[in-house]
Amino acid sequence: MATKPGVEVKVGIFVFIVLIALGYMTTKVSKGKFVTGDMYNIEVFFDNVSGLKKNSPVEIAGIEVGLVKDIVLENGRARVTLALSPDVRIHADAVAAVRTRGVLGDKFVELRSGTERYPVLQNGDRIGRTEALVDMDKLFQKVGQIADDIGKVARSVANVVGGPEGEQDLRLLVQNLKEMAIGLNKMVQTNMESVNLIVANFREFSKDLKDISGGNKKGIEKIISNFEVASVQLKTTLDKMNSLLDKAQNGEGPVARLISDKEMGDDLKKTLASLKSVSQKIDQGKGTLGKLVNDDTTGKELDKTLEGLNKYLAKQEQFRTSVDFHSEYMSASGDTKSYLTLKLQPGEDKYYLLSIVDDPKGRTKTTDTYRRYRDDGGVWHTYEEEESITEKDGLKFSVQIAKRWHDLVIRGGIIESSGGLGLDYYLWDDRIQLFMDAFDFSSDAPPHLKAGGKLFFLKNFYAIAGMDDFISDTGDSSFFAGLGLYFTDEDIKYLLSSVPIPQK
Repeated sequence: MATKPGVEVKVGIFVFIVLIALGYMTTKVSKGKFVTGDMYNIEVFFDNVSGLKKNSPVEIAGIEVGLVKDIVLENGRARVTLALSPDVRIHADAVAAVRTRGVLGDKFVELRSGTERYPVLQNGDRIGRTEALVDMDKLFQKVGQIADDIGKVARSVANVVGGPEGEQDLRLLVQNLKEMAIGLNKMVQTNMESVNLIVANFREFSKDLKDISGGNKKGIEKIISNFEVASVQLKTTLDKMNSLLDKAQNGEGPVARLISDKEMGDDLKKTLASLKSVSQKIDQGKGTLGKLVNDDTTGKELDKTLEGLNKYLAKQEQFRTSVDFHSEYMSASGDTKSYLTLKLQPGEDKYYLLSIVDDPKGRTKTTDTYRRYRDDGGVWHTYEEEESITEKDGLKFSVQIAKRWHDLVIRGGIIESSGGLGLDYYLWDDRIQLFMDAFDFSSDAPPHLKAGGKLFFLKNFYAIAGMDDFISDTGDSSFFAGLGLYFTDEDIKYLLSSVPIPQK
């Protein structure tokens, strides 16, 4: 039976529609895989592009911006042509690398577009910086070698630990580690208080060190500045020495003359001959120097004289002197109290202190006066008058003798024009001095007590602070703080030797 013409037409129309849909879907699937006319080309050379194919994507920050247009072998390297979208800007410092999606995924080219300070690449330009492709075969080979090494180590451990003896040794090792951990835990728990105390002491010490370095920042900067000046002077001296040696080498200057001048050489020979003659006379016992060298009696007398001189100089060396001046600002009254002290130290453990004190508060002297009067009946009566006289801006003096035992010093004598005692305690190689004075004892008022500390910094300076008359019943207690300056006998000798002497 013949087929109707209408059915054939319908089948043809259906096939045509299916072909159009298939072509459209194919275009959609392969969209972006064709090089369009508005794209521009960039070249890059790789040592290895294994797995990279044409039409592979080009990405920047994970976004597809083009595709691989061509791959050609040139001079033993792979020249890859990249077709990029016109809106993508690539700078001259860009970096290209062949990447893999996953361990066994497809290859693609990754670009880092570079920085703005470099020019933009144009069509046909080349990217000069690349990153090498990781060779998966070599990577797997390395992994296999590592696995082999791990297997060898595991077999060695099995040989050592395997068997009854190895198990026993391992069990004994674990037991020893357990006992050691228990013992260490007990030791830490037992000494926890000591450890905390040590940590606290270190914290306080670091804080004190920070305060000292912060307070002496200017002094430290001055020391560094002095070192810089000294280095400059040393460099200048070395330059002068090099110049002198160069002149001597070139035959210039007195040193070169001494080496090359025949007349100066003859004078030097005559001088040496004279010295030889003098030494011969001394060896023969001629002259005063010869008798001194060869005569035992003269030598013994000279030895006695020198021994006596050494003893005298040793005594003078042991007798040390220092001068101290400091001022204290009294916070309660706003006055400034100044001290000038001369310290005479004949020995290491004993010294004398002579001081003059300028106290704006002065001294208050109280006197009792008995007076009589007679009333109208002729009877005599007696009454007492108390008179207090205060001498303002009066100078006081102190004369004390002190004895030292290790870091403790006990003083006694006259303190601020009245009898008193004092204690000093030194810390940190005598850099810190804690002191307390008690003086002006009387029956109707508590004694004058003063306590505080001194911190010595740099070479001739110190800071002082404390409480003055802190048990006063008349409200005279006050906090004080100040600075001091002291000089030893060595400093005084240096200052006196540095003073210029006027020439007539």
